[in-house]
Amino acid sequence: MIRGFVDPAFSAVRDAFAANFAERSETGAAVAMYVEGRKVVDLWGGERAPGADWDEDTVSLIWSATKGMTSLVVQRLVDTGRLSLDAPLIRWWPEFGAGGKEDITVADVLTHGARLPYPPGYAEVATADGPAGWDRVGDLTALLERAEPVLPPGAHGYHAVTFGLLLGETVRRATGRSVGQIFADEVAGPLGLEAAWIGQPAEVEGRVAQLHMTVPPPPTDDPEFLAAMAFAMSSEGPIGRSLLVGPSGAMNFAEIGNDPGFRRVEHPAANGVASARSLARMYAMLAAGGTLDGVSIVSSESVAAHSAEQWRGEDATLMSEKRYAFGYMLPGTPTERFGPAEHAFGHPGMGGSLGFADPEAGVGFAYVTRHMVFEVAVDPRVNAVADALYGCL
Repeated sequence: MIRGFVDPAFSAVRDAFAANFAERSETGAAVAMYVEGRKVVDLWGGERAPGADWDEDTVSLIWSATKGMTSLVVQRLVDTGRLSLDAPLIRWWPEFGAGGKEDITVADVLTHGARLPYPPGYAEVATADGPAGWDRVGDLTALLERAEPVLPPGAHGYHAVTFGLLLGETVRRATGRSVGQIFADEVAGPLGLEAAWIGQPAEVEGRVAQLHMTVPPPPTDDPEFLAAMAFAMSSEGPIGRSLLVGPSGAMNFAEIGNDPGFRRVEHPAANGVASARSLARMYAMLAAGGTLDGVSIVSSESVAAHSAEQWRGEDATLMSEKRYAFGYMLPGTPTERFGPAEHAFGHPGMGGSLGFADPEAGVGFAYVTRHMVFEVAVDPRVNAVADALYGCL
């Protein structure tokens, strides 16, 4: 059963959302959309957990869609002079210079060019086998502090987890506060985001959707392709290492995401908890140039600068073409599509979540789900509702 609000002019979005449950294996999700600063869609449906309805107050882990929240924090710090894109991390974190990393800048981290897509030795701390160790954020960060770069100069490779570890420690050193604290105090509070956190509060526990994951069959039965993908996803392959896959090869991300200990610490790349309603409002503010309902979070010049393409090419981690702004991901590659939006910026999350802003169309968009479909491209469920939205504009 689909519940919530939709402006009559956007009723096609409700139909597309309902079709996700009937035709695209959705089990529990929410979608919210703003157009020109006005909320036009706020829908939810399915189950929060087996036997429990997804309701108006349900929130979900959004995995790498968290990177959009963290990128906004860094953007605000740059906009207010507390960080500098061109400055090396050692300005605030001198110990990070060990191993020949003294020239790595904030901009390098934001564009996945810091050449540390995984912390060498991570299997001693945490792996994708399960939740154990994922709360040891300081220990994972210390591995990065001591490490040498693992990619060659000039390479860009998606930093699935280390994006947040590197920025989190830099922000803490520069401001004395964590990324999650700054997001709460300087973004969520002023903007009225009632349900968006990096580091989930304990009192929210009963509202969090229970994740489950399916892995679709490979797109081909070509043995060379299958062997190459198996290696890439292993503990020795680029994708697997970035996801902290251990020697067992297990990827128990639903189990990890369902662990309260994982959600309550801060992994600013991967463990944001949010409602679609709050995430869409955040992106509506960015689509409007940094100010929404009289509340200014960042300048319009900052929005333009941080959403502009900074790098495009073959990502050394994901082994596919990617486009990166300063922290935000951009559509327009074979695996990245934010509906038909050509000038959007935002970030998808592993399994099906997505948030984005489209300043040209005035759109703020968010989709969150409990059914993680493990695939590389932005999920068809997301694009179905995004296509419906743009069809109504």
